[in-house]
Amino acid sequence: MLSYKEYDNAQAVEIVLAGRVSTKEFDQIAEKLKGLHQAPRADPIRVLEVIKDFEGMDASAFWHDVKFSLRHVQDFSRVAIVINPDVHHLWSNLVAPFMRCDVEHFSPGETEAARDWLMWPEGAVD
Repeated sequence: MLSYKEYDNAQAVEIVLAGRVSTKEFDQIAEKLKGLHQAPRADPIRVLEVIKDFEGMDASAFWHDVKFSLRHVQDFSRVAIVINPDVHHLWSNLVAPFMRCDVEHFSPGETEAARDWLMWPEGAVD
């Protein structure tokens, strides 16, 4: 299951992954992300991914994810990932070579901290 929420004021989205993700669900979210990036204000997008009890995705959805990620890697300015620390290392090793934006990992229960980091203005001092 995927859920999607836009934060218009920050060109940001929040995606929650839970259970098993179908190809149809992935493609729907990918279309929304493409549309957001092509909006009149086409700034890079900030993404918060909250991963809860994720059971995987269809093989086709995984392939669509890989293609989407490679085509749109420069469309993102910041990615916050809320994920179990045991999975974090696997995730980081897989995607780190492709990411050209700031990526921060947060543990479950730190979703508010992840949102704060994601929404913090570019170039602002802590």
